[in-house]
Amino acid sequence: MKAVFQVKTIESDWRPPFKKKIETISYTADNEEEFDQVMGNGNHEHVFKVLSIAGDNAKLEYSRLFTLKEGNDQAKGKTLSLSRGEEQSIAYLWGEKGVTKTITYKGIAAPEPREAKEEAVEIEIQTNGSEG
Repeated sequence: MKAVFQVKTIESDWRPPFKKKIETISYTADNEEEFDQVMGNGNHEHVFKVLSIAGDNAKLEYSRLFTLKEGNDQAKGKTLSLSRGEEQSIAYLWGEKGVTKTITYKGIAAPEPREAKEEAVEIEIQTNGSEG
C-alpha cells in the first residue's frame, strides 16, 4: 500500500537580497521507502522515510539534519505522525541557505491500473541445408 505526500520546500538566503525559492512536489512512497533529499555543506541524504501507513494516518522518520519547527524533537525521536490533510514543518538551518520543509499526508495512493501486456515471442529458426 502506497501513500501520497506533498512536500513544500522553501529555501531562503541568509544574506541580502534574501531571495526565496518555493517548490512543491508530490511523492508516492511505500513502507520503509525514503524520499526527498537535502544537499549542501557535505550533506546528501534523504529527508523522509515512511515507517507505517494505516489508512488516514502515516508515521514518518525525518533526517537528523532537521529540527521540528513547532514542538519537541527529543520527545518524538525524529518521527512525525500525520493524519490525512495534516501538515508538519521541519527546518534545516546549517546550510548555505535556510530550508523549511512542510509535509502534508494526502492519503492512500490510488491503485495503478493494470495494463494488458502483449509479449512478442521471437523464434529463431536455423536451417542446416545441404548445398549441392
